Amino acid sequence: MKMMFITLLALTLMCLSPVQGIDSPFGSTTSCTCYEYKIYCRTSNSDWDWAKDECERQGGWLATIDKQTTHQQIRTIIRNTEGAETRACHDYGFWIGLYDPRPLPKPSSHKNHPEMFTWVHDQCEEFEVWEENQPNDNISESSDGQNCVQLWYRTGHIGNYDDEYCYEKKGYVCQFETDCQCAAE
Repeated sequence: MKMMFITLLALTLMCLSPVQGIDSPFGSTTSCTCYEYKIYCRTSNSDWDWAKDECERQGGWLATIDKQTTHQQIRTIIRNTEGAETRACHDYGFWIGLYDPRPLPKPSSHKNHPEMFTWVHDQCEEFEVWEENQPNDNISESSDGQNCVQLWYRTGHIGNYDDEYCYEKKGYVCQFETDCQCAAE
């Protein structure tokens, strides 16, 4: 099966974990860790678990959104990439690495309890940008509820967090760690 995807080229968002100066022909620099994000259109397989595995197979993970600027930049790339905003690409959303990790059946609903969600990667747990009235843990299609999180795209919803059924096929955002050079301090 041919996988349709849109790759968004390197989006360096932040530098972390400075390492002591490295001598180079360009002067003294500090080695940092930066992140690159790639956005893929949905496939016939791209439920949340599949998307998570696919990002890991490529050496990354489903994206962690650690701050407002990261969130805004990912949304901007989606908006500016031809075809990425179409329902054919995402079916109303892009999977990110936020989910409710509790085993099923869950002992209680996470409706209006975003603190019950966690990231697949331990980069952060502070930043949240839920759509109004989310998470709602809808059980109309499955008694297991909505345990995975997407960036929600449909009329009136432009990329904030929404809990969704993990079996839905969506586009997805992978995050990759890359080395980069930061100015010496």
